[in-house]
Amino acid sequence: MIDQKHILAAFQQLENIAGPGAPICACVTDEHGFVLGYLQMDGISSRSFTMARAKAYTAARMGQTTAEFHERLVREHLSLADFGDAFMTSVQGGVPVRDKNGTVIGGAAVSGRTPEKDEATAFRLAGLLTD
Repeated sequence: MIDQKHILAAFQQLENIAGPGAPICACVTDEHGFVLGYLQMDGISSRSFTMARAKAYTAARMGQTTAEFHERLVREHLSLADFGDAFMTSVQGGVPVRDKNGTVIGGAAVSGRTPEKDEATAFRLAGLLTD
């Protein structure tokens, strides 16, 4: 379980883990994809919330990064519609959060920069969410 203490502490470090650049937003979900926390920097695009939420949701529900999920879609000739879930995305930037036993306990995502930078920051964010 991801607790609010860890989410708040991680969000306090968001600017530091993101580094300089365009504003970003971050979303953390539980293992079912329900939003536990969201934070955005000043100046973020209004569509970034939807993207961050979808990335975190997908990573939690699928138990893999959104980049890995995208690779699966391509490899298996699938589309997002095949999953019957309008909240999913295959845009890079979402990562699963795992406990010390490797169990998926949530998803973390970042949106606002390049997909590669979003993913790198999401991994740093996920690392702050567990003991």
